[in-house]
Amino acid sequence: MRIAFFTDSFLPFISGVSVSVWDLARSLADRGHEIHIIAPAPRKFTIEYPNVHLRRVDSVSGNIFYPGFRLAHPFNGKIHRYARENEIELVHFHTPLGLGRLAAAVARRMELPLVGTYHTSVDSREYRAHWKMHHGFFDRLMKAYIDFFYRPCDLVSVPTSSYAKEVEALGLTYPTRVISNGIDLEKFPEVDSATIRDQYPGKIVLSVGRLAREKNLMFLLDAWPRLQSEAHLLLVGGGPMESELRKYAQDQGLENVHFLGMVPHDELLKKGYHRAADVFIMTSMIETQGLALMEAQAAGLPSVGINAGGTMDLIVDGENGFLVEPGDQDGFVDATKRLLKNSDLAERMGEATLREIQRHDLKTIAREWEEVYEGLLARQEKRSPSG
Repeated sequence: MRIAFFTDSFLPFISGVSVSVWDLARSLADRGHEIHIIAPAPRKFTIEYPNVHLRRVDSVSGNIFYPGFRLAHPFNGKIHRYARENEIELVHFHTPLGLGRLAAAVARRMELPLVGTYHTSVDSREYRAHWKMHHGFFDRLMKAYIDFFYRPCDLVSVPTSSYAKEVEALGLTYPTRVISNGIDLEKFPEVDSATIRDQYPGKIVLSVGRLAREKNLMFLLDAWPRLQSEAHLLLVGGGPMESELRKYAQDQGLENVHFLGMVPHDELLKKGYHRAADVFIMTSMIETQGLALMEAQAAGLPSVGINAGGTMDLIVDGENGFLVEPGDQDGFVDATKRLLKNSDLAERMGEATLREIQRHDLKTIAREWEEVYEGLLARQEKRSPSG
């Protein structure tokens, strides 16, 4: 099959969406399909992978949203020609932004099946707080916004059952299917984490992700005074809240808190940050699935997370980690301390984590997507005049 992925978030910009799109593209290419990625990549950025083609589109800086992000507009005749010349058979968009609309236009003009994936909880007030759009008026506006992007789709995919229910709760009725974003388990070999361990002696609590309001990191820092004597806290990532969080930690006199900034994704895996850590923390309440959490689990790391969003689908409370209710700092501290102080419990949960994450193996997810695409193409052929 010749499939076009449209995404406003792609490498070298690191996000859960960009990494998920790249991993799925490679996995489908490994199965013999031709994948064309339409994305606002920088001019000098290239990728080399058999059967994967990057078609860069013109874009402008989107630093007003996040450092390194690029914005593309939805009107691009060159992409329409590109799709025709490369005989694209199916269109799949991953972001409800400019290229999501361009994807819909290409699919409509060429009469191709259109798939949209709901990667990001844009309807969440927590997510919109960064842009001061978390008031009641914007609740109605965002419902219309989501509907505008996803209604033309032949299929809308969501990565977890919890977010399938959220889309349904919005009153938006689409053909919907739950398909995990998947995780490339082969990217997590045993690595020597001694350097990280030597740098931060003792126990390590790890948090990886964008430093933004929707990630609920103030909850973590407010709880840290009761944990700081037990472990080092490594915060990997950058974002619009970084300076505020750093200042807060300093003003509060928090100890053993280390802001590591943006760490290249390959370096994060190869240097063994996950292998060095004892507990992974996920404080966000709006993850549709949470790639950072899945990567931690792929490394066998037990986790403590908030009982909300897609985190509920990944952490089985009491088996591979602990879930605590939103706002429950006492429960959060107690759960984290249990894992830090009880090595037998942490080891058992780590083993359970490795078993549980197998169902998200990217090879299995690629086969599932292959079946979905084939089904949509077969249905399209039946509907066509010559079918």
